[in-house]
Amino acid sequence: MAVQDLLSQDEIDALLHGVDDGMVQTDTVSEPGSVKSYDLTSQDRIVRGRMPTLEMINERFARYTRISMFNLLRR
Repeated sequence: MAVQDLLSQDEIDALLHGVDDGMVQTDTVSEPGSVKSYDLTSQDRIVRGRMPTLEMINERFARYTRISMFNLLRR
């Protein structure tokens, strides 16, 4: 599927200008009360269990970082 199939050149230009200006117009408007604010610093929803996927990502990151640092310092 080519980009031409998804967006017209005018739409692409409008998006690029919107990104540059920091303002992108949208057609949809949220109903009052349908959007809820979320506090990322809130401690209300802390998961108190094991997260095997996150542990695997952490272990892999630590291993690659250790190998990279070892190779960098070995030079």
